[in-house]
Amino acid sequence: MAEDREKKDKILIVDDVPKNIQVVANILQGRGYSMAFAQDGPTAIEMAKKTPFDLILMDIMMPEMDGIEACRILGGTPETAAIPVLFLTAKTDTESVVAGLEAGAMDYVIKPVNDAELLARVNTHLSLHRHRRSLVEINRKLKQESEERRKAVEKYQSMYENAVQGMFQSTISGRMLATNPAYARILGYVSPDELIRLENVGHVLYEKPEDRELMLEDLRENGVLTNYELKIKRKNGDSAWLMINARLGETPEGEPVIEGVAVDHTARKQAEDKLRRSRETFRYQATHDNLTKLYNTRYLYSALERMVCECGKAGRAFSLIFLDVDNFKEVVDTYGHLKGSKTLQEFADTIQSCIEEPAFAVAYGGDEFVVVLPDTDTGAAVAMADVIRRRVRERAYLTSHGHEIHISASFGVAAFPRDARDVNGLLGLADQAMFNVKSRGKDAVRAIGTPSSPG
Repeated sequence: MAEDREKKDKILIVDDVPKNIQVVANILQGRGYSMAFAQDGPTAIEMAKKTPFDLILMDIMMPEMDGIEACRILGGTPETAAIPVLFLTAKTDTESVVAGLEAGAMDYVIKPVNDAELLARVNTHLSLHRHRRSLVEINRKLKQESEERRKAVEKYQSMYENAVQGMFQSTISGRMLATNPAYARILGYVSPDELIRLENVGHVLYEKPEDRELMLEDLRENGVLTNYELKIKRKNGDSAWLMINARLGETPEGEPVIEGVAVDHTARKQAEDKLRRSRETFRYQATHDNLTKLYNTRYLYSALERMVCECGKAGRAFSLIFLDVDNFKEVVDTYGHLKGSKTLQEFADTIQSCIEEPAFAVAYGGDEFVVVLPDTDTGAAVAMADVIRRRVRERAYLTSHGHEIHISASFGVAAFPRDARDVNGLLGLADQAMFNVKSRGKDAVRAIGTPSSPG
């Protein structure tokens, strides 16, 4: 019920004669109005400032301040200017009526008051007031919404212009429609306009135009791209990486477009590549000899343990060649340690030139080397060792340093499982066969338990 009372139209009745106030009040009584009363203009003005009346019924002829003056003051006061005033007057001369209307009155009723006329005019002006008030509220909301939209546009424009991330809109065919300054900077262009003027971004911005086609395929299939890595070409020709989040959209004309946000991913990509290369280098160094680039003993023992296990189960053979450069100390004493190291590098190249995968060579230590020959029996291993021996004899070493020296090597061969079934046993027997060659004149091949094959 309290809510209903709050919604009642509030009417202020102003007349210096209490009897006249009572007459009007009796007519309006029972119509659901909330009524207040004043007997002079100043009191009515003060009451209207404090209470938002919906209509004021005011007598023109009052002492101290007549109704016309009170109406003029009400109309010039911001708090009361919107309240409609309806004059109750016994004066019917045109001059008084015009003066009242010019003072801001909306209408007038002639005394003695006719009940039906008063009620009709009151209802009419209350209805008009409600409509005016509704329009004012609508205008206020429209103005507020317009201001909020303006601020939102300014905020979005500021974000768009000052964003660190690149923002773009392009056609499927490759024409750039819009871009922010950040996207232009990422791609190496001075301004968005310079980027927009490009004829076909697919050919200008991509090292491989087919990369854009692959991106479009994913976009068409999924409708969006999330953290999509894309390699592009900057204006100066440098390569760069973008991390893109994009979606398919439409222009107001219905043309399909790509809308997205791009982050310069180049530094992170370079860091990842550097880390990957570092890991690859570490893995390589963990299994290779720094001087000769052949496999090292760590890799040798690991590979042999695996081969012993696998070949033992499968009943397959493999062989080892243990070889040592003959008289290598003389090379070092004659030409120095640096050229001695260069000789070992060239010697390793000679071995590599003679074998093919899955065979591999190992720098065992100093001037000693091992060659592992999978799926190879003793006879084939001896033949391969002799191929290497002959190639070593034929080659001239240190020619890049202005020398032409010739060297030889001694070779020992052992085979799995014929000679031994464990790694240390195989290496020990191949080493023993090699030393047997050394003790009998060098520059030869010998399989353990067999006579040497001289050069």
